[in-house]
Amino acid sequence: MFLKKIYKFFSSFSIRLRLSLIFVAIFGVTTILFNMFVFKTMIDNLQQDFDDALFNYAVDVSEGVEIGVKGDLNFPPLRLDHGKILPFPLGTALIQVRHASGAVLARVGNFGEFNPPYKKDFERIWSGEEATYRTIEHIHNIPSAEADSYRLISFPLDNAAKPQLLLQIAVPMTLLETQITKRLTILELGIPFVLLIATFGGIFLSARALAPVNRMIDITQKIKANELSVRVPVPNANDEIKKLALTINEMLDRIQQAFMSQERFIADASHQLLTPLTIMRQEIETLGKSETKDVKPFLESSLQEVDNLANIVQEMLLLARADAGLGALNLQEVALDELVFEALTRCEKLAKSKAIKLKFNINNESKEDRKLVLGDNDLLGNLIFNIIENAIKYSPNNETVSIALTYKDQTNELVVDDNGPGIPPEQLPFIFERFSRGSNMENRVKGFGLGLAIAQKIATLHGAKLSAENRIGNGARFAFEIKNI
Repeated sequence: MFLKKIYKFFSSFSIRLRLSLIFVAIFGVTTILFNMFVFKTMIDNLQQDFDDALFNYAVDVSEGVEIGVKGDLNFPPLRLDHGKILPFPLGTALIQVRHASGAVLARVGNFGEFNPPYKKDFERIWSGEEATYRTIEHIHNIPSAEADSYRLISFPLDNAAKPQLLLQIAVPMTLLETQITKRLTILELGIPFVLLIATFGGIFLSARALAPVNRMIDITQKIKANELSVRVPVPNANDEIKKLALTINEMLDRIQQAFMSQERFIADASHQLLTPLTIMRQEIETLGKSETKDVKPFLESSLQEVDNLANIVQEMLLLARADAGLGALNLQEVALDELVFEALTRCEKLAKSKAIKLKFNINNESKEDRKLVLGDNDLLGNLIFNIIENAIKYSPNNETVSIALTYKDQTNELVVDDNGPGIPPEQLPFIFERFSRGSNMENRVKGFGLGLAIAQKIATLHGAKLSAENRIGNGARFAFEIKNI
């Protein structure tokens, strides 16, 4: 629960601030860990140098210790090489010789009540160690201590297999403590300073990195419905910002195209709806002015225009359903041959009125070849009906419309051929647009220019392909191809 509150609070910050905080956190943790490692390595090296110097000093002292016949000890003045520099003052060193029994045989220096430990040191020496080291931090028993801690070395004096005499030397760690304190002070002051610089640097860099994004935000916020041609600037660098700019521009292209298409659709729909309404108004006005009581022709004409209006609304509703996307689909296993038979039944009246023969062939009709598709039964049925009805409308009387269904390995292909005048070349790229109709046939063929647009939308919605082309000689060909299950 606490972590969720922290995450929610952190999420309320801007991306710029979040990036800066994350950068500083990662940089800070890495810097601190690295400096801790460096500091620990440096302390170990300084400690090792200190111990090496102390060991050499113990060797020099041990060589000057004289053991008498009766076991008495003598510490003559220590002679060191000229120029030797030790990390501790020689005058404050505490030196003593201890027997394995614990007896102190000799001492040099003011020990006071300080009694260095020895038992474990003897055990380690007996186990084969050359010398042992300890850091003594409780130095309140040492009179006039020179440092906060002393370093104690225990070094064997006799060469027996199990030495009985230990030379113990305790020296102040003044220089080592000073070096550690100085380096620690540098780290304590340096790391916050570096992190402060990193914070401002992170804020500056994140601001520079997000500047193109902020410009995109400013531009997109100013884009209005009548200014959809405006595009965000694309940076030269080939990075994610450039990809974002290209993506936004592509989205704006689609939005602009959708707005323009919507505007054309509204204009064309208004025109198509206005025509039957105007006719009905004129006929009703004529009927009101007429003195005759024979109203049947007027009613039949009005009913026909009402049917036209109903058909336009029905097709627009179907187009709206197709525009709704995959969520409006009722997907199921569908057999295309059954949908073709249903469409032929619906088109039979129109075909008879023009004495047009409908010829349907299935190129591979065996049960093994028949393949189903996944789709919306009603929408696919409407698609097939529209392209067959379109072929009948644009075919001359007493001609034949051929429908061929082919089961392929991966797809089902439905081809509809007519013997009409074909599609004007300048109209072919726009044949599937809403309210698009061939200009040379517009007055002779009834329709609203929505059927093929609906068919193309349904095909796209099913991931299928619907195409149109002119046949060699005369007539048009519509091909519909959809994947098998």
